[in-house]
Amino acid sequence: MFNVFEAMKKHDEEEPQCYRVDVVEEVVEDVFVEETPSLPLERVIVNSIDDLEEEWDREIE
Repeated sequence: MFNVFEAMKKHDEEEPQCYRVDVVEEVVEDVFVEETPSLPLERVIVNSIDDLEEEWDREIE
């Protein structure tokens, strides 16, 4: 499970800009790649949830 606060603590030691959204997003993407499900069914479920969230975000905008 990804913990934003732990990632920010580690990143804070390296770069002072850790609170910028693009830097946090980059860290999240790195962890997402590491934790992507390896089983095909799990990938389909995760990707479908991501697609739904993107659709909801577009509706909100």
